Amino acid sequence: MPSSDTNGTVGEVFTASVLDGAVRERAGAVLRDHGLLRLSRLGGRDDVLLAAGRLMSSLWQHRDADPDGVTVIRDTGRHAGRTGFAGLGRGPLALHTECAQQPDPPRLILLACARAGDEGGESLLVDGQAVLAELASHHPAALDALSADRAAYFGGSGGHFAPVLQQLSDGRWRLRLRQDDLARFSPDAEAHLPALRHAIDRNTLRLHLTPGQGVVLDNHRLLHGRTAFSGERLILRALGEPHPALGLGPGFRAPWSSPSPATPPAEAHLADTPGAPPSLVRQLATDTRHCRPTVSW
Repeated sequence: MPSSDTNGTVGEVFTASVLDGAVRERAGAVLRDHGLLRLSRLGGRDDVLLAAGRLMSSLWQHRDADPDGVTVIRDTGRHAGRTGFAGLGRGPLALHTECAQQPDPPRLILLACARAGDEGGESLLVDGQAVLAELASHHPAALDALSADRAAYFGGSGGHFAPVLQQLSDGRWRLRLRQDDLARFSPDAEAHLPALRHAIDRNTLRLHLTPGQGVVLDNHRLLHGRTAFSGERLILRALGEPHPALGLGPGFRAPWSSPSPATPPAEAHLADTPGAPPSLVRQLATDTRHCRPTVSW
C-alpha cells in the first residue's frame, strides 16, 4: 500500500480566497484529471464554507451536518459500533463513497483538517480509475459482475440497487461502494469481492492531513476512509454539487479511453471489456503490477 503525505505532493495547492475565475477553472481541470485537488490555509469553518461556495453550486444537508451544511467528523463518544456511524468514532473507517445509498450521491466532498489527533487518523484514498484498470486487465469477469445493474444494494429499507462500477451512456464510469452492514451484494458480485478488495488495497494511498490542509474529492470516482486514531482528531466536511465553472462532466474517463503516463495501463484482457476499443488494446498491453492512483502524494 503506497504511503506518503502532503509535503511530497506535486501539483498546485489552492486556497479558498482565490478560487474564482481562471484559478477555479484550473481547479476544475485538476479535478477532471485526477479526481482530487489540494487545499491549504483553511483556518476553520468560515474558510471551509468559502471554499465550498467557490467550488460547489449547492451544499448537501447530510444527516450529521450542522445547519450551515458542515459536518464535524470526530469521536462523539456515542457512535462507536453503530452501523452507519463509524466516521463518528475513533476506529478505522472502511473505504467507501459518500451516500452510496442515495439514487444520486453528492459529487464533491471537501475534507479539512482542524485537529490531527495524536496518532493514526491517516486519510485513505483510492482512485476508481486505477481499480477499473486493474479489474479490466486481470479480472474481467469481476468487472462484468460488479457493473451489473443490481450488483449491490446499499442502505436500509429505503436503500438503492446499483452497480459498484457503472458504465455511463457515453463510455465514462461511476464508482459507488460501501463496505459495512448496509451493503449487500448479488451472489455473482459477492463471488468477485476478493478481486475488488485486492485491487482497492493495491491502489490505496495513505495521506496525513495537518491542521489547515484539506482535499476536495470527486465522490463518483474516489473512495475515501481512514485509519484508527487516538487523541482529538477533528475534520470538517462539506458535500455538494460542482460549480458549473469546474466543467466536471458525469463520471470519469476509462483508462483505455485516454492513455497517459499517469494512468495505470491495462493488459490484453481489455479486449473483452465493454467500451474498450480494440485498436487501443496493444497500446495498453503492459503489466499492471505497479498500478497506482493517478496522483502521487
